[in-house]
Amino acid sequence: MKRLISLVCAVVMMLTLLPAQAATVIDGAAKRKISIQEAGTNEVEEGISPTTGLTLSDYDVPEGFAGLAATGRYLPMLVQIDNGDGGVRGMAPWGASYVDIVYESPLHSKGFTRISYLFSDLIPTSVGPVRSARVGHAWLREEWDAGFLYYGGQERAGSNIKEEFQKTGATKKGVLFSGTVGENKPWKKFYNRRKGIPSPHNVNANVAAMSELIPADFVPPNHAFKFTDDIPQGDPASTVNVSWNAIHYGSSLSYDADNNVYYRYMHYENGELVPYEDRDSQEQLGFANVIVQYTTVRYNGSSAAPVTTHVGDGNADYFMGGVHTAGVWKRKDMASRTVFYGADGQEISLQRGKTLIIIIPQDNQVTYE
Repeated sequence: MKRLISLVCAVVMMLTLLPAQAATVIDGAAKRKISIQEAGTNEVEEGISPTTGLTLSDYDVPEGFAGLAATGRYLPMLVQIDNGDGGVRGMAPWGASYVDIVYESPLHSKGFTRISYLFSDLIPTSVGPVRSARVGHAWLREEWDAGFLYYGGQERAGSNIKEEFQKTGATKKGVLFSGTVGENKPWKKFYNRRKGIPSPHNVNANVAAMSELIPADFVPPNHAFKFTDDIPQGDPASTVNVSWNAIHYGSSLSYDADNNVYYRYMHYENGELVPYEDRDSQEQLGFANVIVQYTTVRYNGSSAAPVTTHVGDGNADYFMGGVHTAGVWKRKDMASRTVFYGADGQEISLQRGKTLIIIIPQDNQVTYE
């Protein structure tokens, strides 16, 4: 027995002395030479969500909610969400538990980011904190032709969201819900401020009520993803680290095999990882799919005026089922969806559940191990 214990101790000591596996650094600008097979429109399966791949009848629908699982109407709603200090602790969002897709994109040259929530399966009665928009967010809205909630926005010449809304025709569709309009607008009553949270981080929105103001004959395009129940093959990736070169904005995604999701944590001082949670439900957000979409960003005469490329193509990296695979993305024009392709040139199939899409400059560092 003593010999066995000694042997076990020796093995443990040897393992602790082995060098830690080095993280793999992704080159976001490398030419991947993938010949894509242009994807068309994906068929929407009856009773299956086009944004999460989940069975709609499995949802418990809270009172007052809208959305495909609640009313049968497909009507994506995109909401601009505050991400101050990484959106955790006192800055945590609410309504996040019901989101289908979370987008993260540049807000400031210092590395600050903005979050955009896309709701479709379930559209909540309380979401926030709602914040302002940039031109890239207007172009993201155009991809889904979604109802769009924002509390102010940049009107700087060359990156003016109002000009973009007019150019794309969004202003005439009845899908824009600015929170800074006068009291005469019918949706203004569905904005309020939460007590106990400092302004401007306390704007609350009844997104479900606003969705019901969109004309009944308005039909968004079919931009359904492909889904699979098979776990993909790839390099093991139990942890993903994303750098925005700013404290509180870098994040780690940690894979949980039991739930087949990546849980999101924000980087704080002294290496502390703070869970990204819904303020109300206390639920930590877990993502079945994490997509890193590399793009280019320029600043329109101000460090707070990002102009992010949403139409075009670039590299993309996928983290699903605890593995990493590499590919590319392409969006042909403003009305088209962004299609994510694998190394074989075919459109990728997602895992069923929530998706995090990180739209990030090519020179920002992303690693996995």
